[in-house]
Amino acid sequence: MLRSLYLTLAFFSFIGVGLAAPFALSLGYIWISIFRPQAIAYTILPSIPVSLIMGALAVGWYLLRDRRSPPHFSPVLGMMAAMAAWVTLTTAVFAVAPDSAWEKWDWAFKTIVFSGFMVFVFRSRIQIEALLQVLLFSFAAHFLPVGIKVVLSGGGYGQALGLIGGNSGFGEGATLAAVALMCIPIALFLAKHNRLMPAWPIVRLGYIGMAGLAVMATIGTYQRTGLVGLVVLAITFWVRSRQKLLVGTGLGIGAIVFALSVSSNWAERMSTISEYQSEGSALGRILVWQWTLGFVANNPFGGGFHSYMINEFTSQPTPEYPNGYTVRGKAFHSIYFEALGEHGWIGLGLFLAINIATLLSLQRVIRRTRGSEALAWCRDLAAALQVSLLVLLACGAFIGIAFQPMFWYLFAASGCLSHHVGRAFAPDVAARRQQALGAGVGTRGNAIAARPWRGAAGG
Repeated sequence: MLRSLYLTLAFFSFIGVGLAAPFALSLGYIWISIFRPQAIAYTILPSIPVSLIMGALAVGWYLLRDRRSPPHFSPVLGMMAAMAAWVTLTTAVFAVAPDSAWEKWDWAFKTIVFSGFMVFVFRSRIQIEALLQVLLFSFAAHFLPVGIKVVLSGGGYGQALGLIGGNSGFGEGATLAAVALMCIPIALFLAKHNRLMPAWPIVRLGYIGMAGLAVMATIGTYQRTGLVGLVVLAITFWVRSRQKLLVGTGLGIGAIVFALSVSSNWAERMSTISEYQSEGSALGRILVWQWTLGFVANNPFGGGFHSYMINEFTSQPTPEYPNGYTVRGKAFHSIYFEALGEHGWIGLGLFLAINIATLLSLQRVIRRTRGSEALAWCRDLAAALQVSLLVLLACGAFIGIAFQPMFWYLFAASGCLSHHVGRAFAPDVAARRQQALGAGVGTRGNAIAARPWRGAAGG
């Protein structure tokens, strides 16, 4: 009961603060969509449409009170709008499992649309940091308990370690591992550039400790996806570092210590990566990917959300299954095949284009802010968001999270940062333009004054 009261108080606190600062209502919606208090509370919140209430208040109060400095049109915003329209079309016209497709459309469409809306709301440094803080702590509520349990007693494959049980969402180990790794660059950024929290050494250590527990949570899930993400995270940190020798040496020593300290069960689980042709879980993924390619060959526009529900295939004989086995309704287990199977080549193209455009936008932020001490935080945040997105893209090759908030909120945060930098440079750009115009007028005026008067010359 105390948990329910606490979460209910937190819900209404977002509303109360949001009446004075409209962007806090959007923070409340983000908290609800990630932390999911209605799924954790025992009473009160489960009976209230918390997501609908907070989302309606966020959009309505923004329109009434907060329509300042809207962002200019950008390719990412345009592609977000196109994706929202396209997934609606594929669900309405091409869905092969309509009832299930509309269920997923209900939350996926809202995730895409609200992510685009976030770019209008979070404009200042404080607002963008508040967005990062809510993202980090909402995700951390799921992986921190896992990291603590792993430190105290170890993890295990298939164990329910987080807040939410089951084998979906954050209750699924691979998704939890991907989210934990995604949050590490954000936590390290806040350890360096945090302004909303007290500037105490213990706060900085807290963020660093959160990153460490994220690594432990990843290891404790015993997920091969987590190992892939850890490798990508280490490589990107090394590439981004200015002291590559020192960082590389540290990573190498850490890898050796890690390899010597992990349990034999964990090592055995990771070793199955090379046995994908016979290991049941990995083989199932390959078979469903093959089915997806065959499906879109005949259905180039995809089959709508949850189109995997109609798949059926039989595996080849393996040592584990001498007679093979038949699989029906196996999920895509990959963001790329999820987007392809559900929304065809256009859907996959849009999803990849949004990711690429976001990475390029962040790289432009890094380039534009190089040499500006006042915008050093923008440069570091752009690098952190790039690393987080690359980790998700690597982990996502083996899990179906293409329309989950972790991707789309990263797109939104990147858009907020890009538009903030654009506003910061706008006065300089305007001044240079005015100066150039003034110089042009002066040059033309001097030329006219120096030009001989034809009438006088002729007379």
